[in-house]
Amino acid sequence: MKTRSIDLARRLALVSSVLIWIGAASIAAQHPAQHDAAAHHHPEAAKIKNPVPATEASIAAGEKLYVRHCSECHGATGKGDGEMGDEMDPKPADLTDAQWKHGSSDGEIFTVIRTGVKGTGMKSFAKKLTTHQTWEIVNYLRTLGPKPAKSH
Repeated sequence: MKTRSIDLARRLALVSSVLIWIGAASIAAQHPAQHDAAAHHHPEAAKIKNPVPATEASIAAGEKLYVRHCSECHGATGKGDGEMGDEMDPKPADLTDAQWKHGSSDGEIFTVIRTGVKGTGMKSFAKKLTTHQTWEIVNYLRTLGPKPAKSH
């Protein structure tokens, strides 16, 4: 009888271990891999075109989302001077710059928001924002930086 109890306990332990391992693997698969914090561009992401037109409504929606999800770190005006940013190393990016460390195209900005940046306070927002909302934030961020020169 005692041997039977030990055998049952071992089986339960094995099943529990397998379930925990499967659960951990499932959670890991749901979180996109963050990319490296070192300065680099994303050639494939740079090719991604923003499907959300930068209308007044889209920019306004992006601003609301920015205030809710981004301003604590990047600051109200996007200079990287938010309340939480003081405690971070490295400091949050200045989103008013013309060139960004991880690329300045819409697709690259979208990718950074969705995947985060390993080794920084920039976490993935893939679980908090829809794809459409992320593009709205990209549209809003475009209003913070220098305006591109008009070609003649």
